[in-house]
Amino acid sequence: MMPKLMGIGYFEATREGAEEAARELGIELTYDGPHLDRSEDQAQQVSEWTTLGFDVIAVAPVDPEGISEALRDAQRAGVTTLTWDTDANADKSGRSVFVNQAPNEAIGYKLVDVMAEGIQAKGESLAGNYLIVSGSATASNQNTWMEFMKQRIAEKYPEMKLLPHLTPNEDRQRAQEQTAEALAAHAELKGIWGITSVSLPAAAKATRDAKRAAQVYVTGLSLPSEMREYVKDGTVEQFVLWNPVDLGYLTIQVAHRLHGGNLKNGPQTMGRLTNVEVRTGEVILGPPMIFNRDNIDDHRF
Repeated sequence: MMPKLMGIGYFEATREGAEEAARELGIELTYDGPHLDRSEDQAQQVSEWTTLGFDVIAVAPVDPEGISEALRDAQRAGVTTLTWDTDANADKSGRSVFVNQAPNEAIGYKLVDVMAEGIQAKGESLAGNYLIVSGSATASNQNTWMEFMKQRIAEKYPEMKLLPHLTPNEDRQRAQEQTAEALAAHAELKGIWGITSVSLPAAAKATRDAKRAAQVYVTGLSLPSEMREYVKDGTVEQFVLWNPVDLGYLTIQVAHRLHGGNLKNGPQTMGRLTNVEVRTGEVILGPPMIFNRDNIDDHRF
């Protein structure tokens, strides 16, 4: 099982869940990946695992196109392949299934709704400029969420105007610096979304350091452990995510069923997870969750 890169809290949480499932199922699990979010490093490691004769390879791709050839070669060599967290090109890669944390539309819509509802709750107009701080420019999940965010804004909140989004990769310092530059350049900035576990805390810190938290609404996607201080000091009121431990757990459960040839469509119970939605080519963990001051201490990931 391969994350986009090692050493990030979000992927360490998915590792915890993967190892839990592997213990339950008696699976020998290797959880490893590159330390930079480079597709060529992922592809090389998939090729190495294929040569070593791994039965199943599950990858969270940095680039949906860049990983496809390596996954196709693995499949031709008899390896069961799947993606998780982020999908590859389904046709080019030949992957069996994508384990998705939540429906992409639900994530994109929820991000926009949380922003709009938070600003309106303060009695303010939504009119103004907004900024998205993403991660890698090639990450298919983030690009898909942004498309649904734009759709939601156009349909429901047309007064919200998006600035060109930032792509600092999974580099927290770079995300913080780019956000600080945007704050300095746009005195009228109304809201910021950080849509990775790295970019949201970076955006929150940049906003707090600029003493703009009262004027700029910050939200997005990240871990409770990364956001606790910013929620408790009021920099961020609420943010969105799913349970990454459960995502890692589900990925191994799905991998096990795929290898055994018994992954069936429809609602499924997989280990301790119930009502997991299995579709042709996709398995969905569940709807996104909202984290705020009231519940953030209930979650340890």
